[in-house]
Amino acid sequence: MALITKTVEVRQIISVTVDEDKFSEQFMEEFRASFYPFFDLDDHIQHLAQLTARDIITEWPKDQFVEGYGPLTDMGISCAEQDECLETEIVKVGDAA
Repeated sequence: MALITKTVEVRQIISVTVDEDKFSEQFMEEFRASFYPFFDLDDHIQHLAQLTARDIITEWPKDQFVEGYGPLTDMGISCAEQDECLETEIVKVGDAA
């Protein structure tokens, strides 16, 4: 058997909408204390996009509870894939270990 290993880059486009007023300094401090060292809104938006890309955040139910944020509708958060098509590209070819 001839094993090969390839590393594949996968790209998706995710649209993230948030109510920036909900991301107060108090919220940010509490989030940092319990979860990740996010210091600005872009950190949260990127994190929410990653959660959506991994199907942790889904389009249904709209009021889905997400750890650290609570019900998404309460935080004014919505996330959606912009395109059903994923782009893929082999970025590294190496021998199997």
